[in-house]
Amino acid sequence: VVKLNVDGSCKPTSGNIGAGGILRGCAGEWIKGFAINLGKGQILEAELWGLFFGLKMALDKGINRLIIEMDSALGVHLIQQTDVSQFHPFASLLQDCCTLLRQFENYQLHHIYREKNCLADCLAKWSYNLDLGICYFDNAPVWAIDVLVDDLLGVSHSRQISSAP
Repeated sequence: VVKLNVDGSCKPTSGNIGAGGILRGCAGEWIKGFAINLGKGQILEAELWGLFFGLKMALDKGINRLIIEMDSALGVHLIQQTDVSQFHPFASLLQDCCTLLRQFENYQLHHIYREKNCLADCLAKWSYNLDLGICYFDNAPVWAIDVLVDDLLGVSHSRQISSAP
């Protein structure tokens, strides 16, 4: 079974969005990754595009059993919801993701905390360095090696929770 981690990113000041993802084998080894600059939009849109391109990448690699992790609880909920309204702003993108999911022999989709999704987050944030479009990585990029090693070693990250006044 292969694991796919995806994430979206948004710069609130500019409205720029991007996404990134990584496919890893059962020992955590890098199979393939991507980063995509999506232009302007909303964070949920970036998260869903990250899922879409991650699923396409997995299918293109011939993977048919997949564990998918993303840190957007809303994104996971919308994908798992069987009756997404056709009037939802991202209904078409949600439908496309569901169509891709049906092409897998077996898959599991899970919400995880941001602190357990650091590598996908790193790729998503790096997407702002790109012109509009996608960049695939057959090997871990040099600027992501430290995050990959931390992930493989199980380095824990503190969860940051803001306290409301």
